[in-house]
Amino acid sequence: MAAFTLEGKPWYYGILLGLFLAGGLVWGSDYLFIEDVKNQIKAAEAQIKDLDTKIEQGRSAQRKLPQFREEVRRLELELEKLRRILPSTRNTEEIIKKIKSLVDQGDFILHKLTFPKLTPASGGDPYAEWPITINVDGRYHNLAILFNRLSNFSRIMNVEQISIQALGVQVDRTITSEFVAKTFVYVEPKAPEAAKPGAAAKPGGAKPGGTGE
Repeated sequence: MAAFTLEGKPWYYGILLGLFLAGGLVWGSDYLFIEDVKNQIKAAEAQIKDLDTKIEQGRSAQRKLPQFREEVRRLELELEKLRRILPSTRNTEEIIKKIKSLVDQGDFILHKLTFPKLTPASGGDPYAEWPITINVDGRYHNLAILFNRLSNFSRIMNVEQISIQALGVQVDRTITSEFVAKTFVYVEPKAPEAAKPGAAAKPGGAKPGGTGE
């Protein structure tokens, strides 16, 4: 096989061959090295774009943070208000002080103030009823004021089962009244009970001592 030579060829053959070889070197360099760099640059650009998105999301959340804090504060105040209306504890001492204060203001004689046991919640309601029986001697007008003030108590207080009778001897007080001031206590929902180990029956198991036919 004859070797390739430029001897006897026109001068531009050498130039064309040089250009061809230079182009091949450039293409090979681009393919081997520059293409890899381009891929790395594209990956870095994608990562930068993703980081920019996350940074913007973080800045957006930071701008909304005061709004979130204000909303949390509003919900906490609302929850505190609801707990005063429907507390999760009986607060017996507080109720006794409140009722005795109202009795003294209305110039009543308190004969009975009975706190029964808290009845369990029924029918899926999240609260339990707590009926408090009260018996006083006083006057009609003051009794109406007492009922109104009980209904304006910070917690829910409904006046029910009202019984009013005239006193036999009417001097400073003309009536005796017994009624129920029903309030409510919030009951925390119970967590579901975990199944006891071994409680489930084994499928296909024969009864001990059983006989087959």
